[in-house]
Amino acid sequence: MKNIQVIVSGHSMWPNFDDGQVIDCISFDDQELLIGDVVVFTHPFNSKLIMIKRIKKINQDNQLWLVGDNPDPTSSEDSHNFGFVSKNNVLGLYR
Repeated sequence: MKNIQVIVSGHSMWPNFDDGQVIDCISFDDQELLIGDVVVFTHPFNSKLIMIKRIKKINQDNQLWLVGDNPDPTSSEDSHNFGFVSKNNVLGLYR
């Protein structure tokens, strides 16, 4: 497994991660994903946009419901905006 560094941009993951914070993730290689895990993934409608969110739900098709940690619902573009995300979009995992 390879480690990847990700820089948090914005406030959607506050208070657990701060804007500009560098986090070390492991590259995703089909590890088991659990509710509560933080994942780095490509946006489902814009593959050039890399995002970091927390897994809130996993459906039977192994699709992920991903949300920001910030309690302000307007602070995060997440599954509330774009729906479930394929496990194939996941690049990295932070536990």
